[in-house]
Amino acid sequence: MKGRASLLLVLAGAALTVSTSACRPILGRADAPVLVDTLFYISARARENGRDAARLSDHLEYGMVFTRRPVLDDPVTDGARIQILDSLVLSREAFLGALGGCAARPDEPHRFAVMYTHGYGTSLRDLWEHAALARVRARGTQPWLVFAWPSIGSGVAWPRVGEVLTAAYRQDSTAAAASHAAFAEALGTAHAATGGARLMLVAHSLGGQLVGETFREDSALRAALTQDPLRAVAFVSPDIALERFGDSIVPAVRPLAQRLLLYASADDRVLFFSEMVNDSERAGRMAGGRREVPAFPGVESVDMTDGQYANSWLVHTFGTRHALRRKSAALFDLVHIVGAQRPAECRLTLGTAERAANGSWRLQPTAVPAPSAAGRC
Repeated sequence: MKGRASLLLVLAGAALTVSTSACRPILGRADAPVLVDTLFYISARARENGRDAARLSDHLEYGMVFTRRPVLDDPVTDGARIQILDSLVLSREAFLGALGGCAARPDEPHRFAVMYTHGYGTSLRDLWEHAALARVRARGTQPWLVFAWPSIGSGVAWPRVGEVLTAAYRQDSTAAAASHAAFAEALGTAHAATGGARLMLVAHSLGGQLVGETFREDSALRAALTQDPLRAVAFVSPDIALERFGDSIVPAVRPLAQRLLLYASADDRVLFFSEMVNDSERAGRMAGGRREVPAFPGVESVDMTDGQYANSWLVHTFGTRHALRRKSAALFDLVHIVGAQRPAECRLTLGTAERAANGSWRLQPTAVPAPSAAGRC
């Protein structure tokens, strides 16, 4: 226990001085080699007696999370368990300094940060673990920041009359809609720390509704991003009605980012459920035998269906096929092509995707290349 406390004190001090351990993984000591890493977070979730609660707070919490994981032989395909060591709450000012220092290092002029917004059924601890694993599989050195809104976490809620199977989903939808102002404030803080050109926003699942509607409605946020657009905005498996995505969300977001992307798949079981609940096709799922991801002007559309997937055959066969942390090919595309500001045609050079007839992209079932291979573009 004493050794663990000492480790956390060292990590906390290093984090606040924006040293290597705050910005990159460090090798830790254990029976087997492990990596200790740092994740930034902004939470709009309340706390009750110090414990995370699934309701909206009246203020944002800023902090860092320290994680540990085994050194993987192949991060792209291996399963891995992330261990949360501890978290550290920061003032907004300390957070700005720490994140800004990690996103803008003088030895890496093209460095950027990834801001990730989660979807349905995700607790604060789930979010930390899932984002930490996604960062591992992306195999990049970029700092990751996560925004937590008050999802009920378990994905299960007491049923209501007429909503035996859908109560939890509808409760999370309501919570996401209530979090627009909190997300706008969180993104404003991240934007102030990094600048728009160094910040890539990734909105997953129900988080896509939160991000899209906030961009559409918040005039102050729109004004700030119009002056200094984000590096990229990627909607990954967005749980948004397809028609609304094309008619309202895309026109609202497109002027606020240098690059706008839609990642969808044909086999997403969570979005299949959402389509039944909402009685509408979702932007993140290719429904009705659709062979291509819908194309929209000014949007890079990417089909993730056949891209390389992590974990076991059992998980892929019987799981939801919705979690970004398991989509190794999509994570490579996000970080090493989009985030690295390489042209879309780099996918052809690397053989990671082919062009569909409507101009969209289809990730291939081939092995995901090493990050260094992207330097060929």
